[in-house]
Amino acid sequence: MKIFIISLALLMATLSGFSQKKGKVDPKDAKIDTLTKANAMLTKQLDSANKELVKYVGVYNAISDKVLHYKFDPTRTAYIIDSIKASRDSSMAALSRTSKTQPSSDSLLRLIADNKMLKSTLDSLKAGWGNEKTSLPREIDKASAISNLKQLKELLDAKIITEAEFISLKQKYLIKL
Repeated sequence: MKIFIISLALLMATLSGFSQKKGKVDPKDAKIDTLTKANAMLTKQLDSANKELVKYVGVYNAISDKVLHYKFDPTRTAYIIDSIKASRDSSMAALSRTSKTQPSSDSLLRLIADNKMLKSTLDSLKAGWGNEKTSLPREIDKASAISNLKQLKELLDAKIITEAEFISLKQKYLIKL
């Protein structure tokens, strides 16, 4: 009988624990939980985007500093890479044609010499372009002065300005020529 009473007491204790109604979840707690989950998901996405950005910036810097030697529009990266591949493929094709008669070390020396020649040509073109840049504004100033002189002559002919005004303004524009 003792066993029966003890087992009945245990049964009553466990049933009272199961029979209690679970309270409702507070809406604020539910919002906090969903916001915490959304924050964790967004943090993972941001981390992966940052990793991709690091790769992208590395590729951009390598291309701009080592290959092209100038900053370029990043949206054109695919076109630039394709042109570099095409250039490499044409160089390899030229090497394969000459490699039948020359060893590969000679081919590399030949490419290095070609590269030096191209760099010197590029430097001379840059220097020539710099000279053109400085002479271009001078030509623009001359053209502007000539245009202004023509307008002054038209104003003098229309008797809008006097002869004295014409001569003083003409001297100002003649200095620019």
